[in-house]
Amino acid sequence: MKKLILAILALFVVAGLQAQKKRPTEARNPVADITSLITKNDAEAHLTFLASDEMRGRNTGSPELDIAANYIASNFKQWGVKPAPGTNDTYFQPLEFQKVTPPSVIDFTVDKQTFKLKEDIIQIGGGDVDASGGLVFVGYGTRADFEKADVKGKIVVALTGTADDPNVMRAYLTESVSKNELTKQFGGVALVEINAIPGLPWQGLANFLGGTRTSLKREVSRVPHFWMKNSDAAAINALKEIKTSNGSLKAVGIKVKYFSGKNVAGVVEGTDPVLKNEYVVISAHYDHVGVKQKPNQQDSIYNGARDNAIGTVGMMETARFFGMYPQKRSVLLLALTAEEVGLLGSSWYADHPLVPLKQTVFNFNCDGAGYNDTSIATVIGMERTTAEPEIAKACEAFGLKATVDPVPDQNLYERSDNYNFAKKGIPAIDFAPGTKAFDAELMKYYHQPADEVSSLDFNYLIKYFRAYVYTNYLLATMPKAPVWKAGDKFEAEAKKLYGK
Repeated sequence: MKKLILAILALFVVAGLQAQKKRPTEARNPVADITSLITKNDAEAHLTFLASDEMRGRNTGSPELDIAANYIASNFKQWGVKPAPGTNDTYFQPLEFQKVTPPSVIDFTVDKQTFKLKEDIIQIGGGDVDASGGLVFVGYGTRADFEKADVKGKIVVALTGTADDPNVMRAYLTESVSKNELTKQFGGVALVEINAIPGLPWQGLANFLGGTRTSLKREVSRVPHFWMKNSDAAAINALKEIKTSNGSLKAVGIKVKYFSGKNVAGVVEGTDPVLKNEYVVISAHYDHVGVKQKPNQQDSIYNGARDNAIGTVGMMETARFFGMYPQKRSVLLLALTAEEVGLLGSSWYADHPLVPLKQTVFNFNCDGAGYNDTSIATVIGMERTTAEPEIAKACEAFGLKATVDPVPDQNLYERSDNYNFAKKGIPAIDFAPGTKAFDAELMKYYHQPADEVSSLDFNYLIKYFRAYVYTNYLLATMPKAPVWKAGDKFEAEAKKLYGK
């Protein structure tokens, strides 16, 4: 009955929104048109639906997240946004996930010294393993390290991350994936990474990564993969020094459950005969963290108004604008799933794009943890691309100042979906609500039950939404597509992608 009520409510909300007007060929006065079209009432209606208690926090794999996907797709259709290529006219790009319950036993032995589950070691990928024999230490596990070592049929031991980059998010999301692929390619039977990131408390890491994990189903083929705490044990020191040893690795009791999800994708074709072949991807994740019952906590629903119903509404309002006012470039409107469990929706999209990556000239993501400064918009990575002046102009037009990441130590760039586009070489940045610090004001709502629509400042948010829409208008009309600034770490990948 609850699902039926939600479905009916969605239809009423959609029907009650501002009626679609006949589409002009282009905006007459973009600032005036955006101001007229993007209103507090409409934004609040969308947010009220997406972050309601009945949506139960939009957890990955939940029926409520499917309702949210249908709600987004229904609005796309009403606004004249067409289904993206490859979605069979449904707006949906399907994904398959696996939810893995960790092993009940892990024993890792190096030269007769044993390391135990949670206390010393956790599993972060792959299935059960029961292996014994040779161990090989490969340093930081670069391709050159693997090429110099004989790992076939052996347990591979490496350090986390890279020698010059103590970034835990990159170590986990990027470097670990690469090392696992190399282990499989060179014939290793399992991979153990020793935490080499200074100042990272092991117990917190073990609690975070060692619980039930959700991943893309394709990862079932990964080599069994473990992280262990940095250890001064004699056996580990000897392994690092000599590069080889004997030992064993056993992990048993893993349970796997499979389920489905979807990205929601629509397109508006550009009006320019040449530039319409270039796409701006306008993205936001629409999932959150669901329901969590904790001791002495009355409210168990994590509504996710700030993270990321706000971003979803920003993307949706942009879809409505382009549905009415198509611009020179084409746009792909993309609601991404499973961001909260590892940027999985964008990871899948980046590897299975609905429009060719070579034709994707920019990704402007909308995602944030909340806000504690209503005079600014925080644009993560703004300074890295040539779109910086356009972003500043758009924010200024609606009374905001565009500012760069104030907390680089939080690795925010790598923690949002824009990162998976950037890794492919596509200039990609994130438009977040005004953040001056990760302080108590922000953390009161970030991934907390208090993050409800009733706590939002809509006088601020309407400026934020309009600035986001206007920036996308400018990106779609720039004579030359924005690029990475010279020397950016992703510039080399961009040259490979675009052939420039």
